[in-house]
Amino acid sequence: MNTIDARQVYNILQNLMNLEISYMEYSNKPHNFEEYQTYTEYFDNYVLRSKDLYRFYFPMSLSSATLPKSISDIGDVTDALNIMSGYDYSVSKMFNFPGGLRHKCNYYSLFYQMEGTTTITLDESTHGLRAGDFFLISPDIYYSVETSMDGLCICINLRKSYLAAEYKTVFLGHPALSRFITESVAEEEKASYAAIHTDGNEEIRQLILSIFAEYIKQDEYSNVVMRSYLPLLFAAAFRAPETKIETAAKVTRMDEQFREIEMYLQKNYQTASLTELADTIHFSKQYICRIVKEKTGDTFNALLMQTRLKIAEQYLVETELSLEEIAYLCGFSAASHMSRTFKEAYQMTPSAYRKARTAK
Repeated sequence: MNTIDARQVYNILQNLMNLEISYMEYSNKPHNFEEYQTYTEYFDNYVLRSKDLYRFYFPMSLSSATLPKSISDIGDVTDALNIMSGYDYSVSKMFNFPGGLRHKCNYYSLFYQMEGTTTITLDESTHGLRAGDFFLISPDIYYSVETSMDGLCICINLRKSYLAAEYKTVFLGHPALSRFITESVAEEEKASYAAIHTDGNEEIRQLILSIFAEYIKQDEYSNVVMRSYLPLLFAAAFRAPETKIETAAKVTRMDEQFREIEMYLQKNYQTASLTELADTIHFSKQYICRIVKEKTGDTFNALLMQTRLKIAEQYLVETELSLEEIAYLCGFSAASHMSRTFKEAYQMTPSAYRKARTAK
């Protein structure tokens, strides 16, 4: 299984769908999909056992002795159950069994409809997924999922701490999804969902299958590779002209304007200045400072320094460049300037940070 690739993943997923259909049609016992025994009986299939294919549904082997009689008895689903230690997210195939049960999780659930249809029911609304659709549900939101018998729905379970910290990287700073994440972690007026409707192009399909393949490998590099795949996945979705995004969070004009500022800084962090930015996006310097203050609580210069430090952090961990070279590449006037600014932000020198991160 360690050499599995995207094509093999797709073939296995198709075979699993056929096994689910066969199980429902030919099992001698009555089916009660609220009971774990129904699922453990399905997993007793010789093909599933001999090839360890349960890993396409759950990150660990199921032991009937430790499980409650009914799925509804489990209460809240935690990341400890569905995301392996050392991983930021897990990937699984949704069962095509009927009667999706209402539950909530303490992590984000991202669904991708590869084929067929799926119905997701939240407390306040029902949403139909077609091929190419993504649907992201906030933690602690009750929902149920039911996939058609000819459907292929993939679920990505993302730790709340991971997505809350990395959403700008994962979603490439997209204003609607950035607003969704910030609202979804709020105590009041929690945003419950975000939907991304794509044309289901082949690039997106292959990236999903590649993520699944990497997850099944589960070697020492898998989590790093999986983290790298997510921004590529959403870049493919965002650049498609047919893509439409809807969220329970409202995106303001200021959100979109702040996105313009962030994009400029990410492209021009070496030479960026407030004057150049104002000339480029045709806002006054005063208005730019107001937007940055409103969105970050900081000044424009502080945001610029944070952008440069983030790039410097990557150079420190991923390259062997000297501090002088990194300072030049990141737009600092000198290595001493970068070191002083870096220490104020990270409470350690760049050299100490590099040593601590590369020692892991």
